[in-house]
Amino acid sequence: MNLSNNKIINYASLFSMTLITIFSIINQETTVFYLLFLFWCDEFIRTLFDGFGYFFRKDTIKNLSNYLSNVKSRFFFLFVYLVFIVFVFGLIIDWKNGDLVIDNLSVLFFKNSLFNYTVLTFLVREIFLFFNNKNPLEAKSIVSKGIIILHISLVLGIFFWFISSQKLDFFKEYATLISIVPFLILKLYFEVKTQN
Repeated sequence: MNLSNNKIINYASLFSMTLITIFSIINQETTVFYLLFLFWCDEFIRTLFDGFGYFFRKDTIKNLSNYLSNVKSRFFFLFVYLVFIVFVFGLIIDWKNGDLVIDNLSVLFFKNSLFNYTVLTFLVREIFLFFNNKNPLEAKSIVSKGIIILHISLVLGIFFWFISSQKLDFFKEYATLISIVPFLILKLYFEVKTQN
């Protein structure tokens, strides 16, 4: 497959995610949990398709045992991150604001249309790449760009939660925007950097 086609589908997915996320920010449907869970879903779908590669494209994998080991390790990291994201960012941090907890649960149970559309773009991207990539599969690092984005986002999330809980008047009015934009910039930076 032509490398430029991979880049085109990756950039199209990134553009769609950014556009839908901006639209959800404008409609005030985005929370820190929304973005963290969205990033988690992106990495989960990538890892899932890497797992499919092990079962359905073994003949193109250079080092089977290393490949499988890395996929399993990434699934383990994703499980740990999911528990942390759901309990800390989905429930504990917003516990005093019932509306935010309900919004977070609607995202978690895929009841938020904008979130679902974005996840669908990730799924379409991976299906396209899976069926059109004829290059040999290589084991991705355990610490993939998605895992790095999740890890940094979790640290930033705790930091922004601490700042927002300090009752700063300026921050209250723009709390959502100030909390979400750094996550979006971080995602865009890592995605674009790995495409070049």
